[in-house]
Amino acid sequence: MYRLLFLIFCLSLSSTPMAATRFTYISPESERDPRMTYDRELLRLALDKTRDTFGDYELVPAPTMTKARVRLSLQLNSFTNLFAMDSYSSARDGKGLAYVRFPIHLGIVSYRVCFVSPQQQAALAEVDDLAGLRHFTFGQGKGWLDVEILRHAGLKVVEVDGYEILFKMVARGRFDLLCRGASELRSELLTHKDIGDLKMDPYLLLYYPLPRVFYTNVANGEALKRVETGLRQAWQDGSLQALWRQSFGPAIAFAGLKQRRMLRLENPFLEGISFDYRPYFYNPMTDRFGDP
Repeated sequence: MYRLLFLIFCLSLSSTPMAATRFTYISPESERDPRMTYDRELLRLALDKTRDTFGDYELVPAPTMTKARVRLSLQLNSFTNLFAMDSYSSARDGKGLAYVRFPIHLGIVSYRVCFVSPQQQAALAEVDDLAGLRHFTFGQGKGWLDVEILRHAGLKVVEVDGYEILFKMVARGRFDLLCRGASELRSELLTHKDIGDLKMDPYLLLYYPLPRVFYTNVANGEALKRVETGLRQAWQDGSLQALWRQSFGPAIAFAGLKQRRMLRLENPFLEGISFDYRPYFYNPMTDRFGDP
C-alpha cells in the first residue's frame, strides 16, 4: 500500500511542470528609442533555441534606465537574470560582471555614420584624414565607450547625459557631429524627422572594432550558459543571421557604406577579450561575415 502511494507521489512530481525561468531585458529610454528591439528579440531567440534543454522561460522588461543605471543594476544584480547589451570594454573586467562570448550585433555598429550640424556640412565634405577630423567636435552619450575611443584618437568630444537631446543639439550646432552605428542611423533619422535641421553626412565613414555583448551579473552562471548556447545554436542554423538581416538590412542599404570614405580608428579597450569576435563580424564591402 505504501509503495503504491509512493509511486503515485513520484509520478505526480514528474508530471508537475517546472517553473519558468525569468529573464529581464532592458527597456528603451524613450518611446522613440528603437535601439533595444533587436537585442530583445535576439535574447528571445536564444531562449527559444534552448527551451528543450533548459526549460521554459519568461521575458520581462526592466524599468527605463540610463546607461549608468543599467551598469549599476548589473553590478548589484537588482533584477532576475538581467541581460544588457553593451560594448565590450576591458575597463569593466573584474567588476562583478560576466558577458556572453558572442558579438551580438555582428560588428555592424563598428561602422559609424554621422549626423552633422548644418553649419559644418560643407566643411566635413572636404575631410579625408584623421587630422581633418580634429577640427570638429563630437557629441556622444555620457558613459558610452565611443567617448573614450574618440578621445584616444585625439578628437574633441562633448558628453551629454541623455539620448534624445543629442539629436537636437547636433541640429542646433551645439556640437558638429553625432556619429551612430550604421544599423542605427536610418531609424533614428525617421523617428526624429520633426527636427528640421537634422542632417546626415553622405561622404564619411568611421570604423573602429566594437564588439557588443550581453552583460549580466557573474552570479547568473546558468542563465549565461543558456544564452550563450542559444546564440551559438542560432548562428549555426542561420536563424541569428536571418534576424540580423531582417532587423538591419534596410538600414545598411540606406547608409550606403561602400560609397563612403572610410577612416579607421583604434579601439584600445579590446585587450583581455576572451573570444575571437572576428569570424562573426560583418563586412559591408563583401556582404559576408568573417571577411577581414
